[in-house]
Amino acid sequence: MTTNENDIVNRTTNDGTANDGETAGGVDIVAAKTELRHAAFRRRREVDDETRERAGADLAAQAERSGLFDGTHTVAAYVSMGTEVPTMPLLHWLIDRGVRVLVPRLGTGRELGWGELADTADLRETGDHRPQEPDGEVQGADAIMRADVVVTAAVLADRGGVRLGRGGGWYDQALTHRRPGTPVVAVVWPWELRDAPLPREPHDQRVDGVLTPAEYWTVR
Repeated sequence: MTTNENDIVNRTTNDGTANDGETAGGVDIVAAKTELRHAAFRRRREVDDETRERAGADLAAQAERSGLFDGTHTVAAYVSMGTEVPTMPLLHWLIDRGVRVLVPRLGTGRELGWGELADTADLRETGDHRPQEPDGEVQGADAIMRADVVVTAAVLADRGGVRLGRGGGWYDQALTHRRPGTPVVAVVWPWELRDAPLPREPHDQRVDGVLTPAEYWTVR
């Protein structure tokens, strides 16, 4: 964690929480989260293509090693984009195992929908700053209820299960539709898994594990 990021985290409360629109420890939680996102994106842009490609393969290897997906029939995952850890090798691995894979269908950007990804060759571009999506039927928000494991994108995560996303709230809404007890796993770069608690608002959904190209961390 950089000095600037340490300062942001340390200015929040011990558990990093605050009510919507309020402050914690005199710090505006929304502003603190925005600062952390900007710092994380700057760091991600420093990753070269070779490191990024290797990270995708390492992520899939960590997923296999973790045993998290043993016996799963359906996984709700996502198609990475931009500077995120590449998930294509993970998606290939799941499909090759016979796992049914669901990925987001964003519609206007805030609609909750899913599409089944039977083959990564089915993915199509959907526009700038948006992930690729599969062709075919758009399934409703409740499709996530069929998932045995949910894999989410994240910008940062801490070892207590707090996930910092991009700020749109899509996943926080989507996760409310999952079956109770379904594990949720955030994917981040190794340096984005933090020991210090991240700022959190009441609507932020916690995760049960964090998967990086270097390790799988289970939240106790």
